[in-house]
Amino acid sequence: MSHTPPHLRSDAGFSLIEMVISMTILTVIMGATLGGLSDIMKANQNVLMVSSTNNTLRGGMDLMVRDLLQVGSGLPASHAITIPSGVGSQPIRIPGPPGSTFLTTAADLTLPAVMPRPGVGPTINGVATDVLTVMMADNAFESVGLSAVAADSVVVAAGPVLDTGPDRVLAGQLMMVSKGSGTTLVQVTSVDYAARRLTFADGDSLRLNQSAAVSGSLPALNAVDPVNSAASTRISRVRMISYYIDANTNAARPRLVRRINNGDPLVFDNDALGTAVAFDTVNLQFAFDVSNGLGNPGNVEMTAADLAGTGACSPNPCGPTLIRKVNVVATGRSKNRMSPGNKFFENTLSSQVSLRGMAFLDKYRS
Repeated sequence: MSHTPPHLRSDAGFSLIEMVISMTILTVIMGATLGGLSDIMKANQNVLMVSSTNNTLRGGMDLMVRDLLQVGSGLPASHAITIPSGVGSQPIRIPGPPGSTFLTTAADLTLPAVMPRPGVGPTINGVATDVLTVMMADNAFESVGLSAVAADSVVVAAGPVLDTGPDRVLAGQLMMVSKGSGTTLVQVTSVDYAARRLTFADGDSLRLNQSAAVSGSLPALNAVDPVNSAASTRISRVRMISYYIDANTNAARPRLVRRINNGDPLVFDNDALGTAVAFDTVNLQFAFDVSNGLGNPGNVEMTAADLAGTGACSPNPCGPTLIRKVNVVATGRSKNRMSPGNKFFENTLSSQVSLRGMAFLDKYRS
């Protein structure tokens, strides 16, 4: 009977069973470790998507709030500007989402500082989104004097520097021309900086320049006190800002669009114009608090029933010029689906903005 020497027994190594057990334990440990690392990476990815979604949504909401705070400032006490109407006039174009066609009607004699359009934006996840257009005067170019007035142009009096700085005037900008209690809204089609002449030729992109219209046009305004026309006429730059969701450019990533005026002095194009201020925006809703002297209803959507007096403002009709506060609700969605769950992250922000230019009136201003 033989015996294995001691020095050989110490070098014998692991048995097959020991190797299998060791590898099994190692595999379990490595699997748990890799699984934990995968969970950490997924959690980090989710945090980044949540942060990105909130940041872009907050940026878009901040822009809307900033613009809404200025709505109505520098405009007439009626919170509206006269537009061409009557014989020889055409409907005014109002910017909107791709595929939309918003026009004034023959009954519209003015454009209000707040123009709600509930439920006419793209439908996303079964919800029809809203569109809002607002106007305010630019305090960098407000109530500026003129040295000459013609049927389709004005000459700005000495003072503002028209070709540089905050007073710079460009084709495509909107101007409110005022004389006494009368106003008209026109669009700059060209600028002669040397002569300080702003031209408002017919055929502009929004159809604001309509010299043939018997009412609300620049010639009609000039007809009032034609002898002292230039001396009694003032001009203010107006910003028309529209907010809506564009779901056509990239249906997978709807974007919140901010559009100033039309975006082009001569070409009207809802499909190409406007600036995206937030991506992956899947809902946009506006409601309004109204001052009508009869209960002052809140959260009015300005539907057809509200405007007719059978809705939230019953028995009296609501009207855009009665709006004093805007309630905004915007929903953002993550760019990709999150795990676990394979669902999008969504977050909704809401804000209420008091329209300073429409809530307060300077009684000392002529």
